[in-house]
Amino acid sequence: MRASGPIAILVLLLIAGCSQEANRSSAEAVVDDRGSGGPADQPSVGSSDERAAHSKDLPSAAKGKAKGLPPGALRVQMVEVIDSNGFERPLAASYGFIPVGWLATGGVQWGRQFACTNGYNVDWFAQSPDGLQAVAILPQQKWETNNYGGNASTPGCASAAISSVQQYLQQLVVDLKPGARVTGIRPRPDLAAKFQHLNRATPSPMGDMRTWVESGEAAFAYNERGRNMLGIVDVTAVFSLMRTDTGMGSTMNALTGFVFPGFAATGPEGQFNPQFAETIRQSFLPNPAWEARISNHNSAIFRSAQAEIRKQSQAITEANDYVSRIRQETYTMRAQSDERRQREFGETIKSVETYNDPAAGGGQVELSNLYNHAWRLNDGSYVLSNDAAFEPFRDIGVDGKRLEKTQ
Repeated sequence: MRASGPIAILVLLLIAGCSQEANRSSAEAVVDDRGSGGPADQPSVGSSDERAAHSKDLPSAAKGKAKGLPPGALRVQMVEVIDSNGFERPLAASYGFIPVGWLATGGVQWGRQFACTNGYNVDWFAQSPDGLQAVAILPQQKWETNNYGGNASTPGCASAAISSVQQYLQQLVVDLKPGARVTGIRPRPDLAAKFQHLNRATPSPMGDMRTWVESGEAAFAYNERGRNMLGIVDVTAVFSLMRTDTGMGSTMNALTGFVFPGFAATGPEGQFNPQFAETIRQSFLPNPAWEARISNHNSAIFRSAQAEIRKQSQAITEANDYVSRIRQETYTMRAQSDERRQREFGETIKSVETYNDPAAGGGQVELSNLYNHAWRLNDGSYVLSNDAAFEPFRDIGVDGKRLEKTQ
């Protein structure tokens, strides 16, 4: 099944709060993936003000004696995924971090071609200066299938008999990189856990609807211009199966699948680092201002669909069309399921640790939960590390303060 919108370089979709927007006002941050261990906090050299003043006057040669970023460190810059046309003014849908020097393009797009996903989708991509490494937020997708020959309940939706995240990932990898070979698929229960409340079985007068959530990650390999490449892709899918007893010895089944914005990362073999990819994925956080606007939009679509369903139900009642009445019940429950699912849009790629940061808006900042310690530097950037012995002024010549996790 082809993507319903251009492939974006989520993720998964997968979006920071008003306080987060202020929190990320710095242009850069630093992430360190050194292993854990080492001595406790090192003693400070002079007061914070003294060190800051000294740093400003420090000769270049003296500054050069600093250790610099440790092996495996990553320096990143903040980027916005912009919705330029959805509302009366451009609005950031999400914020995230990419390595310094990488180029990003795209954002949220609107158009008739996205009718299946309420008129909008994601098209975002970032890559390294040499073009060899890339990350992507992938479009949300929706598809339907049934055993009675009915049309899609939502205009523009594809027809596909995909009923598991494994099936979806197998097809998605081929769509992303034709000729690619899937080397492994693993479940991501940590991603699915955010949507446990969507797992439900709902009885209806003539059958039932079962909804379940699956998340997974596929690793793949491919060759690009003679170079061996590796990649991963993470998605969260929601499936709804409506079963209706016709009363004539048969069951009408209608399956709907929906995938939230996913995340993909690729790079040359030997350079590709899955932890780097996960750190970038986790860094993308939703903007509540955009979430509120898009939620209102989705609710309006839902109300319109419900009004149309009521009109069709009245026509069916007057015509006493039994089979049509069964189909109408299926469409109604599907619409209700779609409305619940759209409310969860912003949770698709949020996996962070909250730290107390008096310098940040709201007094808190959300950073990747892959690291045990965090510092805010005086230049507004952040360092994340598993090494408790890291000393900003000593190691990189910029003073900073260790942040405490919010209890």
